[in-house]
Amino acid sequence: MLKVALLGCGRWGKNHLKVLANLRDKGLLNHITVVDTSKQVRDAAILADDTKSSMDGVDADFVVVATPSDLHSEQSQKLISNGYHVLVEKPLGCCESEAAQVIASARENGRILGVGLLLRFHPAVALANQMINNGELGRLQSLRFVRRTERSAPENGNVIESLGVHAIDLMCHLMSESEPSAVNTEGDEIEARVALEFPHGIEALIDVAWNASKERRSVTIAGSSATLRFDLDIHDKAVVISDGIETEVECATNISPLEAELLHMISNIDNFNSGKTWTPVPDYGSALRGVRWTERAIQKLSIPRPH
Repeated sequence: MLKVALLGCGRWGKNHLKVLANLRDKGLLNHITVVDTSKQVRDAAILADDTKSSMDGVDADFVVVATPSDLHSEQSQKLISNGYHVLVEKPLGCCESEAAQVIASARENGRILGVGLLLRFHPAVALANQMINNGELGRLQSLRFVRRTERSAPENGNVIESLGVHAIDLMCHLMSESEPSAVNTEGDEIEARVALEFPHGIEALIDVAWNASKERRSVTIAGSSATLRFDLDIHDKAVVISDGIETEVECATNISPLEAELLHMISNIDNFNSGKTWTPVPDYGSALRGVRWTERAIQKLSIPRPH
């Protein structure tokens, strides 16, 4: 069984640790090491098998990188060059060139690189792709993504880089991995609206914000025959709207996106170790595209990029 190290156990790292511990209890992992420079964080990581202040001498098959975003590129490259497989939280880099360097390092060293764009693993997204491909929604007309959170904005954070990157990747994914033709943005680093233009006149509208009055996490896909709507907090069902009638549709699974993402990483490493084919999700071209269009969306804001 595999050993995993979790580099960074802050707000999102704690979620990783909880899911990793559950997978360990199911016999899918053997050992979890939490690595964090903060003694307080290490002391709180009671689900881990052990904790360390640095990666020096850590015995692990793969590392989950959940540190601040400006560290992702440098840390991932170092870990890969040291022989670890890596699952790095988004963004892969603060710009496309940084992200490209990480991908180049993974290919040069023959390591698996996963990027934490976990909405690709959401059960309702799988359902949406199935319905789109089967023609059940008809011709796609528009897409809408809303992610407004009551959480306060982190220091020096940008809402497009933190929340919008998921939306940009998901919209391209639902559009058969299409490249947008243009992006328009309004707002600021706290609240922003992004419009991605795709071929054939299809527009994807993205609404993201911190400090919102209430939590909202929804995706709406409108077609000529029907509309599909789902809440990102709900993993087992979606709603189809046709002729004004709403019908609940069950998803094929209710596994959380984070658990599914980690299971995919474990499966990839098992395949790697046995000489079988493995597939990164997203593929490296899509990972670069997500960074590229997130960067372009931020550049369209009237504020300077925080990095």
